[in-house]
Formats: sequence, structure tokens, C-alpha cells
Amino acid sequence: MVNLERDLEKAVENLEPDDPDSDPEYILTYLQELAANPVNINRADLDELLLIPGLNFRLASAIVTYRLENAPFESAADLIRVPGLGKATVKSLHPYITAGSRQEQARDLYLNRKYWLNNLRGEMISRYRSILQKQDGYIRPDSLGGFRGGPVHYYQRFKFTSSKLSLNITQEKDPGEAVTGIGGFDYSSWHIAVQQAGQLQSLVIGDYSLSFGQGLLLWTGGSFGKSRDVVKSVSRNERGVRPYGSAAEAAGFRGVAFTYGNRLQISGFYSNRKRTASVRDSVHIRFPGASGYHRTISELSRRHNLTQKTTGGRLRYRFRNGHAGITGYTNHFSRPVDPGNLSYQQYRFSGHRLTGISADAGLLIRGSYLFTEGAFTSHGGKGLLIGLEQNLGPKTDAVVLFRRYEQDLQSIFGGAFGEQSGLTSNEYGFYSGLIHKIGSFLELRAYGDIYHFPAPRFRTSRPTSGSDYMLHADLVPHRKLFISVLARVKGRQSEYYARDDYGRDVRILGTAARQIARIQTEWTPTGFLRTRTRLERVRAETPEGVYSRGILFFQDLRLVPDRRVKLDMRITLFRTDDYQSRVYQFENDLLYVMSNTMLYGRGVRYYALLNLRTFSMLDIYAKVSTTVYSDRSEISSGNLRISGNRRSDAGIQVRLRL
Repeated sequence: MVNLERDLEKAVENLEPDDPDSDPEYILTYLQELAANPVNINRADLDELLLIPGLNFRLASAIVTYRLENAPFESAADLIRVPGLGKATVKSLHPYITAGSRQEQARDLYLNRKYWLNNLRGEMISRYRSILQKQDGYIRPDSLGGFRGGPVHYYQRFKFTSSKLSLNITQEKDPGEAVTGIGGFDYSSWHIAVQQAGQLQSLVIGDYSLSFGQGLLLWTGGSFGKSRDVVKSVSRNERGVRPYGSAAEAAGFRGVAFTYGNRLQISGFYSNRKRTASVRDSVHIRFPGASGYHRTISELSRRHNLTQKTTGGRLRYRFRNGHAGITGYTNHFSRPVDPGNLSYQQYRFSGHRLTGISADAGLLIRGSYLFTEGAFTSHGGKGLLIGLEQNLGPKTDAVVLFRRYEQDLQSIFGGAFGEQSGLTSNEYGFYSGLIHKIGSFLELRAYGDIYHFPAPRFRTSRPTSGSDYMLHADLVPHRKLFISVLARVKGRQSEYYARDDYGRDVRILGTAARQIARIQTEWTPTGFLRTRTRLERVRAETPEGVYSRGILFFQDLRLVPDRRVKLDMRITLFRTDDYQSRVYQFENDLLYVMSNTMLYGRGVRYYALLNLRTFSMLDIYAKVSTTVYSDRSEISSGNLRISGNRRSDAGIQVRLRL
């Protein structure tokens, strides 16, 4: 309306008062009528577009060309995508244009093939990985508990996406599982999804993930806990309903889900999926596991022995400075769940049915972001978290978070921030994090987290507490040199057995602690060479007060001789006194493969990873790795046992992009 008034004012001012040919009444009427009957930019031809003030032949022609080559416009604001049209021009056109009524948009957009297939891309992936040494599970007959399939871990994925559509099929065979024909994979995932189609934000048929609020009630598909990003990783960024194509078998839902609306959004979902659970007795089962392994006769006998149905919805409203939402669901198992009779299992879910409801909100106030969520589950469980992200200046950010998850909060789909990964229950805590930059060469990151478990947890019979502190410094003394220093101290109460004065075995409460000190340098002398060097020292203490130490050193080299070739190589030396002082290292791996290798004992590890882009559409990845131990003659145990001191892994992956 303001633009129209300006145009009317300019039109009148530009007229010559004494010109007999000037007709201000006609011009005013023309502009007002045009504003009352705006031109449909999805249907107008060149001549109709030229009726709009501010458009010349070149710009009108560009609009028609863009519409024909791409897709109809969803809104008038989409004109900004047209080459030659700037923000000021598009703003001046607004009073006189429209993308059409909802009925017209439905015909122009939803019946237009280009609307659905714009920016269409395809991806096909095939991946083979295997341990090269024989493990006992492949030697032992399946009648005696051995694996029924071969040692190859096979994964394949077919995915086609456009700006509005997603179609995906993922299939996987874990090592030891058998494959019977093309459709005989142990795990298959699929979905057909529509996204960002007008008011329809998402519609998924097949496999999907749900991530709402701060994850106190519903958060599947993965989340970050305490990490190097000590501020931004604390609050959850809602992902809502998303199509799911991962090979993690227990993480997603299967059925139908949608989200509709803009400022006010409504979501609904229904899931009906088969799960695998250990059998307690002829009636009861344990809570379904997450491993997804079906390798032996025993594991296969439990495959898909449970049906899990989940129904729920969410209402979310976005306002200028924040958002608020309500989420609820009901979940039903076809067989009753028995959590067990150990002390740490007494508050776990039991029975057939579970319901949950939560309310969450986020509010931005002058650089401060306040976020919260409260949840309630059947059987009386409650949970609450409140956090505040605060900008303390141009170089400083901070966050604080209070959490109180009652021991009887049975949030089986939860993924809120906490000390216990994957378990949103039985935890009180207070976390604070800070990031501060000093000039352009130094950045400091620190967090502190104190927590308490009000009920017994695994291998304890009483409430326990703990703390976790970390300091991380990133130094850039030169544009080609990056230095990272980390110190972390973590302690958690745990129990151990000792004998009292009467010779009886009693449980004593002590503290298990780990101290980590690390320094890592990264040097990039040229565009085709990068080196990384790390030295890490670990000091561990058992609840009984026994100390052990571990040390890790690696040298990493990356070569990029050509934009189509990348080679990563690393040698790692490690020595730890025991498992308590174990060390970890993140490794580059095949595409979409997460590799955080744990090492303990004494030995050396090598790996090389090659990424080769042979053509514009074809990528080839290959990795080989070997770990040689100097303190043992066999590796692992049970079906995974390897006779010898060497374990070697090899993998190859091909990605075809269309």
C-alpha cells in the first residue's frame, strides 16, 4: 500500500499542470485498478507484464524466460530470483503483481512438471567393507552359534531429490548376516517425500525422523552432546519431520508424517514398524535393542518379533522473536515389556502402552536466546530444561543450562542435552559454556558440567554424581599453521566391591576419573599438502584409586595433487596400561561413514584413504587400515575373536551422481 501511494504521488508530481494532454485522473485510476486487479506473474504473457509500472521489455522477457525454464513462482517475492531484478525493483512491483489465488497456484504449480522436478539430482552408492582376518564366528558352524553369512559389510543407496521431492531406498547387510537375492537384505529403508510445497512443509510416506523442541520428548535421527562447540551445541535446532535414509535400523519411524502451515504449523505422524527384542519369557520381552544384528540362529529367531505403533502430533507457532510448541504421542508394543529386576532398571518403561506430552518455547530478546521444554510421560515421569544463550560482546558468547530429568521420566524417543548419551532420564545437572576470541589469532572455549543421578544407573545401586570440565584453545599464529590445545577432566562416582571388617563383600562408592591433555598442529604449506600431528596423554583412575596411563601420537598427511584426487594417510602409535586409559582418534573414512576408533594396549595403526573423481559424475573411495598389537596374541572374543595380533580392514565405495 505504501508503494502504491508513492507511485500515485510520483505520477501526479511528474505531470505538467499546464499540459492539455495530461490526464491525472486517468493515471490515478489506472494505477488503482491495476493494484486492485494485480497481474498474475505465473500466467501473464509479455504484453500483460508490460502493463506493470517499472517493467520494461527486457525485464518482462526475463520473467517469462525464467518461468518457462525453471518453474512457476510460489510468491511475488520469488521474482528476486530473476536475473536483472533487484530488491528495489521487486519491492516497487509488489502492489501490481500476484502469484495467483490458491486455486490458481495449485493449477500453475502442482500440475507443472518443472515445479516438482526443478534441480533434480540423483545419487547411487555402493559400498563394501570387510575385516581381512578370519573371525571365529565365520569358522564356527551356525548350529554352534556361528554366523550364517559372510564377513562383508555391504551398503547400497539409491536417492533422487529435487527442490520439492525426495525418493530414497537404502539397503544394508551387516557382517555375518546372510543375503537371499536382491530383496533379501536384512535391513531396507525407503521413503517418498514432498517438501516446501506451499503451505505443505513436509509430507513423508515411508521412513522418517522426528525432531521437536529441545528433544526432551521426541528427537530421533541423531543429536550433538558436549563438544568443541561449547555454546551452540547445547540448544537443539528443531528439524521437524524429515525423510529418513540412514542405515541405523532403530532410529527412525515407518509410516506417514506431515507438517502443514507457515507461522502456525500442525504436524501429525503415524508409525508401524517391526522391532527386535530379547525374549524374557513366553509373554514378556525386553525393551527392543538398537544393534540391528541378525547373524546367528539365535539372533534370527528374535528378528521382528515385536510390533511398535506410534501416533502423535505437534502444534507450533512462530512469532517475530521466537516460537512455542506442544507435542504429544502414544506408543504401543504388541507384547508387554519387562525392564528387568535390577536396581537400575526399576524406573524403566514396562507394559504395553506409553504416552507423553511436552511444551517448548524459544524467545530472542536483545541478543539473548532463552529456550525451554517441559515433558510428562505416563506413570508420572516429568522432565524440565531451561537454557540461556547470551552474547556478551563482539568476541564473547556464553550459555547456561539447567536440566532436571526425573528417574521415572520414560522418554524412549528423547534426545535432549545431557551427560548420559541416548538416555533422557534420571539426571539433574547444570552446564555452562563460554567462547572468547582474542584478536584474530586465538579462540578460547570452555565448559563446566556438574550432574547428579537421583536413582541407580548401570552397575550402581545408589544415587551418584559427577563433573566434567574442558578447556580448548585454538591458535592461528600464521595463516598456514593451526594449533589446537585441549585439557579435559571428568569424574563420575561408581561402586566397587571390598571386604569389611567382618569379611563380607560390600559395595563402596568411589570416583572413576579421566584426565586428557592434547596438542595438535595442522600445517598447510601449499594447496596440495596438509599435515596434522597429535600428541595425547590420558590419566585414568578407578573407583578403588588405581591409576593407569595412556598415550597416543599420530602423524597425518593429506595430498591433493589434482582437484580430482585426494589421498589421506596416517600412522598412529599408542600405548595404554589398560582399557580404562584407552584413547580415541577420529579418522577420515568412506563417504557417510563415521569412524571414531578406540585403541588400548600397545601397538601401531596405519590407514590410507583415496578419493578419486574419475569423471564429473563418478567418485571412487577406497580405504585400507591395519592395527598391529605388540601385547597380545588374539584380538576380541567370542564370535569376533581373531587369532593373532593384527586386524586389517578394507573398504571400497562408488558413488554415481546424476
